[in-house]
Amino acid sequence: MKKKSEEENKKDNTGWNAFLELRRQAQRGMLRTMQQLSADAEKVGSAEMTLDEINAEIAAARSGK
Repeated sequence: MKKKSEEENKKDNTGWNAFLELRRQAQRGMLRTMQQLSADAEKVGSAEMTLDEINAEIAAARSGK
């Protein structure tokens, strides 16, 4: 079997490389989103809520209170 040249390997991996780049972009976007959510939680004072407090808020919202 003939060994592929580096250029042929690059062509064969074009789709995979595009996928990897999209995945990196998505990860950066998710990180920015999480950082923004964290900053927003700090601003409104919900960053320090306990799990029990969060669950109570969810229950109140679901019950319409």
